[in-house]
Amino acid sequence: MLLLFIVRYNKNDYEKALQRLTSTIGNNISEGAKKADSFFSSACIYRVPEELRKVKESAYTPRLIAIGPLHRKDKHLQTPMQQVKMSYTNYLLCRLTDGMDAESARQRKFTVLQDCLAEIKTSLDDARKCYAEEVALDEEMMLVDGCFILEVLYKFYEKNIHKEEEKIPFSTGGDNGSSKAAKPTRREKESDEGEIPPQTLLPRGEDGIKGSGRQKPKDPIFGSILTANTVQLDLLLLENQIPFFVLDRLFRLTVDQIQIGTDRPLKFSLANYVSFYFQNLMTPEGNSTNKTSGSPNDCVLWVSGDQMVNSKQESNYHHILHIIHEDYHPREQAEKKVRNELMPPASELDYAGIKFVPCTGDDLFKFKFKFTEPKGPFWWCRRACFEIPALGIYDPTESFLRNLIAFEQCLPGVSQHFTSYAFLMDKLVNADKDVQVLEKAGVVHNYLGASEEAAHLFNKLCKEAALGEFLFAHPCHKAAEYSKRCWPKNMADVRRMYFANPWTFIAFCLGFIAFGITITQFVFLFIYK
Repeated sequence: MLLLFIVRYNKNDYEKALQRLTSTIGNNISEGAKKADSFFSSACIYRVPEELRKVKESAYTPRLIAIGPLHRKDKHLQTPMQQVKMSYTNYLLCRLTDGMDAESARQRKFTVLQDCLAEIKTSLDDARKCYAEEVALDEEMMLVDGCFILEVLYKFYEKNIHKEEEKIPFSTGGDNGSSKAAKPTRREKESDEGEIPPQTLLPRGEDGIKGSGRQKPKDPIFGSILTANTVQLDLLLLENQIPFFVLDRLFRLTVDQIQIGTDRPLKFSLANYVSFYFQNLMTPEGNSTNKTSGSPNDCVLWVSGDQMVNSKQESNYHHILHIIHEDYHPREQAEKKVRNELMPPASELDYAGIKFVPCTGDDLFKFKFKFTEPKGPFWWCRRACFEIPALGIYDPTESFLRNLIAFEQCLPGVSQHFTSYAFLMDKLVNADKDVQVLEKAGVVHNYLGASEEAAHLFNKLCKEAALGEFLFAHPCHKAAEYSKRCWPKNMADVRRMYFANPWTFIAFCLGFIAFGITITQFVFLFIYK
């Protein structure tokens, strides 16, 4: 009897323990599922996957400026640039106090700062959800990083708007597009290149009020072309972003409130400022009408020159890198195929008689293979054309492309046109001789130096990347099919052997004439013998 009681007691104990364990694990599963849904439903800022990062870590790591929480504690970024961010935040707040006396300016600056912090405080929870991992965010970080970015954008606009004043104005009007476009005019010239504009950023006291009798401070970013370029590239890195809605709310309270006189152009939307700042990355090689700097060193990739003319829908953007990704979006929708088409490299296609032609326009993804069935007496000398957008390759090009590819790899539902582009260029370039073929055709402008470096760039660009939809399967398939034809290969061999340079052409002509004379003599001897 006692034994039965003990068995029943142990059984009840076991059932209660099992229930408690089930309840605990069930709650953990529910909480984990909620966290996962929260992360992946709203996440748009990711750490680059380790497989991509290990190929070239430096392409994804900021060199000078840390934006957001992911690189806040990097030792190499613990520099005076953090104080520069504070200084730029101060400059931005002081722009709203122009023309005020000291006391009014101090009060105005305090009010704007308070309004900005109130907006950030209410946005902090939503901002945390934009990161694909648990991060530590605080109001000061979001405020300083956001205002720093806005001041960089506005200062670049202010320094360069006179170079665009004769062009068609950008459609703007804040975010609702209700304002009419006006011709941009110069605000006021800077007294020295690299110096801060005299009317806005004169030396200020500790409260940011303009002072007098002191030398104008040098701009810590735009005063150095190297620093300016480095900051520009740092702001494009996938891991160096803050949510766009945070920037937009700060923009409405600061830049959007700056007084605009009769000699100033109409206000831009925030996305227009971003596109204007990065427009030197968006001008096609050999078609640089919108480029703000004439030095190739200032550029990363020149395509899509006039994208910022179009009005931007602010609510659709996740962060700055997303805006740049959308600016490059192809004009024409390509046929999407899952399979990755095989295609010979450029040197073999050239040997097969395919002519590479740099296509005109500003679309990086406009690949076309043109070939019509030959007609007429000279059908044998016709060649197929592979039209490819001209690409300028510079030192920062790899980092620029890698971060856009990483963005496509991480964010669900984003078009993979940069990943497809990398796979296509990897097919075309297997060795330095392929780069030389594309260089000779004017398709690639290699500013890296040796052809081997450009070949290495393309060979490693899509390593460890996954391709979902290959957007350029159709031209690849057409080029591969054409390269298998026998006649084009033979004709290409004849061109290469006899028409490569004037001397071989002259020798060919002389040989052909000698052959004709020999045949003629043979015919005459045969007839009159």
